Amino acid sequence: MKKILLSTILTALLGVSANAYDADKAKNFDGFFSKMTQEACANSKLFIDATETMKMIKDNEDFLFLDVRTKGEHSVLAVVIENSIHIPLEDLFKKESLDKLPKDKTIVITCHSGTRATMAAMSLKQVGFKQTRVLKGGLVALADANDPKNAPVK
Repeated sequence: MKKILLSTILTALLGVSANAYDADKAKNFDGFFSKMTQEACANSKLFIDATETMKMIKDNEDFLFLDVRTKGEHSVLAVVIENSIHIPLEDLFKKESLDKLPKDKTIVITCHSGTRATMAAMSLKQVGFKQTRVLKGGLVALADANDPKNAPVK
């Protein structure tokens, strides 16, 4: 009988902790995501379009172009401009990677289509990099925006 009672209590305690969640993290995420209404997203300065990015490159504006794609993706197709850096998303939040990023200038983040770049930008903002932007549509959009009128030819 004691074994059954002890077993029941242990099962109940483990069940409660298995169903628990981190309330502090949930509160932080609620504070962050509750501001992301449809109107706020539509008016967001988080995204930058490919044409504006091409203009920034052509005009030699002072910003960092951060590619967060995998090493494999980067080995097939790389953006080769002076102010670009490749840090895969899986390595982005390591101290040595964060130390490579400027806090005092705009960081335009890209990936293939923009999904990983959006996650990276939102996370970088939460750790103190306030001037992050996402290349809307990623490298696919940048390739589409590359035409003779705005290509950064040297």
